[in-house]
Amino acid sequence: MTMKANPTLITKPNFTPRARKLVDSFEGAEIHGKPKGASRTTRIINSIFCAITEEYNTADPTELVQTIRDAAQYFINTRGQMTPTITNAITLVLDGLEQHSSTVSDITTFVTNRCEHFNSESIANLDQIKYHAATLLKENMTIFVYDYSSTVAGIITHTGTLSNSLKIIIPESRALNGGIPIVKAAISSGHEVLYITDSAIGQQIQAAEAAFIGAESITNIGGCWNTTGSTMVALVAKHYNVPLYIPTELMKFDNSNPQGTIREAIWKDIPAIKTNDPILLDKNVSVQSLDLDHVESELITAFVTEQGILTPNRTVIAAKRLFG
Repeated sequence: MTMKANPTLITKPNFTPRARKLVDSFEGAEIHGKPKGASRTTRIINSIFCAITEEYNTADPTELVQTIRDAAQYFINTRGQMTPTITNAITLVLDGLEQHSSTVSDITTFVTNRCEHFNSESIANLDQIKYHAATLLKENMTIFVYDYSSTVAGIITHTGTLSNSLKIIIPESRALNGGIPIVKAAISSGHEVLYITDSAIGQQIQAAEAAFIGAESITNIGGCWNTTGSTMVALVAKHYNVPLYIPTELMKFDNSNPQGTIREAIWKDIPAIKTNDPILLDKNVSVQSLDLDHVESELITAFVTEQGILTPNRTVIAAKRLFG
């Protein structure tokens, strides 16, 4: 069963100069082949909150609180529609803001401390994920990686620092141009890369000893949402008995839907493909797909989390415990 997403009227705030530069660093980045990934985007949003407080130039604390809340709601209504980690993180970081708003200085201190603590903890979680993932990888192992994930890219880089050279099969992931950033992470870490078209996934994945995709969210039924094409990868991996691993922080757990239900995928344009040829701009041509794929739990071997390598069911239990 799916829960239908409610349409939201979105108004972009007037960000301060430094905050705007940070917003521009991830909004639309996938069009240019420079996606940031959900975990990294969350940390950038925290930096935006800090920039807003630091660039605020009046003495009205009430106005500053509203400015921060407006920015927070904008991110929840935009990037947060694809991944709950945005909403989860913002809710956690800004919890108690109004109780620490006597002065602009109080707000600045509160926001800075909360954001720095969250970002530090997030990076520590990713270090644990890289540690656990390293136990799955051995020298000269052939793995398959689909689409950009800052967490997966971190694992690839970390494995290189351990002097474990991998052979990595990387599809183009045309929907988001997500293959090239993974190629860059791989070759800069000393790994060997086979870059393939998406249509060759069925040919090449059978040569892999393990497959990896990221996750925009963990669902309460043990699956995950990720980039369009992820279900195809999962199905083909299952067919060829290639284990599929999902490295992700538990912060990406979607606890907003009732148990046994998941969000409804959103039909949207694919600008990364639409700009490939002028003919695709014709008024009679639509270049669209659902925004994400839901990969069902039975297709997933394990999630690689900060708490260890967990089955889908154990991942849900751990995530629910995290959120109380």
